[in-house]
Amino acid sequence: MASTSGYIYRERSIFDVQTLLKAFRFIIINAILAFIFLFLTLEEIDWAIFSAREKHLNVITDTTSWNIKTIF
Repeated sequence: MASTSGYIYRERSIFDVQTLLKAFRFIIINAILAFIFLFLTLEEIDWAIFSAREKHLNVITDTTSWNIKTIF
């Protein structure tokens, strides 16, 4: 009775090449994005320090496409 109602399947290895490539691709893509966001953050910090140091009468608005405030 158990053999007729059971499902026979071949166990799949967890660490096959396709899974490892997907994991490697995921890690690389996230590392690139983290690197980009790191430099976006450093640019914002640099801009804030520069703006605070200089006494401007005009209001300076950063409307560039790489402004981290416009991304979020």
